[in-house]
Amino acid sequence: MTSLVKGQIVFLECRQIRLYAEVIQVLAPRLTGWLRPLALVSETEMIALGADFDATYMTITKPTVPDILWPLEQLQPALDTDVIPLLASLSAKSVTSPAALPADSDHRHLTVNEFVQWLWTERQTSDLTSS
Repeated sequence: MTSLVKGQIVFLECRQIRLYAEVIQVLAPRLTGWLRPLALVSETEMIALGADFDATYMTITKPTVPDILWPLEQLQPALDTDVIPLLASLSAKSVTSPAALPADSDHRHLTVNEFVQWLWTERQTSDLTSS
């Protein structure tokens, strides 16, 4: 496992969907990372998770989705080729629409809660079958 640092962008992947997040703090004694979710990304859509992105200072401000704690060994560092388009897209979305999740009554969007439940269930199932 590559050691993670504050401000690094990481992702969790489940069912061909990635949750990109910023590392807020590495809690080494607990082998856990404190993460601020940025976006849920699938092959067909990207859902910005409501953090305003300040392109001037390259920082994320005003999160509207709760932060999460997650085991370090499950976090994957995002590649620059993934992060640069993601940050550009987040910057554009924060300028055009400050909403946390798209309000679209005809199309249901995945939530962070659903994604985390899927991921946790799959990790628990794989741990049981590998034991």
